[in-house]
Amino acid sequence: MNLPDKTSHLQTGGNDGELSLKEILIGVRDTLGFLWIYKIRILLVSVIGLVVGFGYAHFFNKVLYTSNLTFAVEEKTGSSGLSGIASQFGFDLGGGGAGLFSTDNLILLLQSDRIIQAALLTPQIDFNEGTLLNRYIGNHFEDALKEHKIEFIDPHKSIQQFTRKEDSILGLVVTDIVDNSLKVTRLEKKAGLLEVHISDVDEKWAFLMNQIIIEEAIALYLELKVGKTRRTVNLLEHRVDSVRRALGLAMSSAAQESDQNQSLIMMRARVPAAKKQLEVQMLTTLYGELVKNLELTKFTLEREEPTIEVIDSPRFPLDKKGKGRVKWAILTSFILTAGFSFFLLFRKWMSRILSDKD
Repeated sequence: MNLPDKTSHLQTGGNDGELSLKEILIGVRDTLGFLWIYKIRILLVSVIGLVVGFGYAHFFNKVLYTSNLTFAVEEKTGSSGLSGIASQFGFDLGGGGAGLFSTDNLILLLQSDRIIQAALLTPQIDFNEGTLLNRYIGNHFEDALKEHKIEFIDPHKSIQQFTRKEDSILGLVVTDIVDNSLKVTRLEKKAGLLEVHISDVDEKWAFLMNQIIIEEAIALYLELKVGKTRRTVNLLEHRVDSVRRALGLAMSSAAQESDQNQSLIMMRARVPAAKKQLEVQMLTTLYGELVKNLELTKFTLEREEPTIEVIDSPRFPLDKKGKGRVKWAILTSFILTAGFSFFLLFRKWMSRILSDKD
């Protein structure tokens, strides 16, 4: 079967548009007829493309789901004067550590082993594996699991009960997550907006991991910033309650003593009542100072405690990167089929040129 003579259009000078269209249609017909001769080979190449594309996507190009969470941090500073007043009564309000964990250091905190380990070991009833750690091991270390190089970790175990091998497995997973899955960025240098990205082949794992990391990081961050002040507030509240109860008992005892001494003439008999009254006065003064320091400490806590607000939380479906196995199979099949078809046409064209020269 011969390809159309492409020089005929030049001989007519291109003036006959109907003839040019006719030549194009004839050329298309002849080309399709030529390819139809090799339909079995073309079909075979197409099937091979499907298999190759599907296999590549399954083993080498998995779809990644990305969970994005944005939150804002507003730093506050307390008053050293209030801490000085409270220190007179033996209480340390903390403070003075505003630069210890700034927003920049919060990025490092989010990527720390402590935070990631705590998130991985959080029990998850949604997963048969029990924890995010075991879920990650099942998704990313399939070959090592089959070869018994690593193993799942009992979800009921605390990290203090881990064996040397389990500690090694946990460290391996944490390193892999930091290198390949977790990314923390600051949206603007002067703004306290941070964005946490978690990417993984498991959409649900990426979603939960992002939320738990933020919860663990915020809890630790607040503990480091104002944990001492919070404990001081709790201690003061306990002391205030104790002194209030003691003051109530002392006042009742003083009133009872006073009632019993109303008919007494000698002053010596009034000494116990005077002591009770003195105890009431001392407890009243102590109670007033404790209440004052409690309010000062609460005020300091409000001034020092940073405000952390989640702006955007991850939602299903998560952002997806990469083509699925079906898309890769179709794309690879199309490319190979088109390439093979062009090869057949090019070989036919070269054969025609060589035959014309002979």
